[in-house]
Amino acid sequence: MQHIHSAIVISGLVVIVLGLLSGPIKRSVLSIPLLATLMGLLAGPEVLGWLNVDAWHRPEEILKQAARFTLAVSVTGIAIRTPTEDLRKLARPVLILLSFGMLAMWGLSSVAAWLALGLPLASVLLLGAIVTPTDPVAASSIVNGAAAEHSLPDRLRSTLSLESGANDGLGYLLVMLPLLAITGGWDGGTLREWLVDVVLIGVILAVALGALMGLALGTALRRADEAGLVEEHSLLSLTVALSLVALAGAKLVGSDGILAAFAAGAAFNASVERQERLEEENVQEAILKLFNLPVFVLFGAMLPWAGWVSLGWAGLGFGLLVLVLRRPPTLALLGPVLGAGLRARDAVFLGWFGPMGVAAIYYALHAKAETGEAVLWHAASLAVALSVVAHGVTASLGMRLYDRAAEASDRSPEGRHAPSRSG
Repeated sequence: MQHIHSAIVISGLVVIVLGLLSGPIKRSVLSIPLLATLMGLLAGPEVLGWLNVDAWHRPEEILKQAARFTLAVSVTGIAIRTPTEDLRKLARPVLILLSFGMLAMWGLSSVAAWLALGLPLASVLLLGAIVTPTDPVAASSIVNGAAAEHSLPDRLRSTLSLESGANDGLGYLLVMLPLLAITGGWDGGTLREWLVDVVLIGVILAVALGALMGLALGTALRRADEAGLVEEHSLLSLTVALSLVALAGAKLVGSDGILAAFAAGAAFNASVERQERLEEENVQEAILKLFNLPVFVLFGAMLPWAGWVSLGWAGLGFGLLVLVLRRPPTLALLGPVLGAGLRARDAVFLGWFGPMGVAAIYYALHAKAETGEAVLWHAASLAVALSVVAHGVTASLGMRLYDRAAEASDRSPEGRHAPSRSG
């Protein structure tokens, strides 16, 4: 019990300290997830020993469940916070990124795993699938805040948010196919199991169940408003409650809770009429500070240093290859067809800032538990750590460069006739 108290105290202090210093941090080259990870490393068993995760019972399961909960709250917040008009306007680019984009990133990430680590085919495909999703937690730290709102147009911030919110649940499709192949072999039974248990029950049922939950909450809230039963409500409390209900409810019927949570948030967003009241609260900032930071603290305390050493230079090569191969070529290819007013500079920004994070942590620990292959956790966690560092230290620079490119474009003859940057 003392270990739990220590973890709560340290995580709470990290939230408080980073909250008090959020202004200077936003203006620095360090991101909040990166600092939370570094604080977890400092408090962990490798340095100060205040957060002695080695003494916990099943510490990796604790991190896995913390990641699962964090993802559910984060994707629900994204779906609720995004204006309904953005959901319609950005449907084309988001759907392209969730289909062709995810398949391309899966393939390129798998190539990186094969080149660097030389694993068997199924393990290569599984590791590639683990690092494919764009992380909503890390992405939120990039697209939220005063600096992002000043430098990045709504179309870009909303596209990255929506993509990262939806593709974590859809990543379940990609992860489960090679995982089932490893545990059961490549045969007709595996394919049938994937189609029924994963596609039908895991994904389609999750979307339907989550949408029903969100619609029910939106309808209940609207009727309570009309009856004068609700004086005011908090978007943060609704986000947490809805995400927990969707996450646990989907789990009870064998569906993917993360995808159900996103669907629930989207359905609630579409059904509620008081959008102007909901948008007054900066729910993403609150979620980032209160719910998302502790999982990075835990991650920093549980970095598998011995596993990284066992991978050698091949592990570092995999992480660097994933950063270079996974996303930039995909957006270079898909950028011209995204539509919705997204321009070349938007595709360049999206091509770099598609960070890995909590989703990869969750899927890697799940895959390790199911297959017993520790290399999956070691390699994926190293890729996540490199992503947290690389995308964390380049976020401010990336926004400044985007701002300059937008100003230069606006001064050009073509730019004067283009839509405004807020679109």
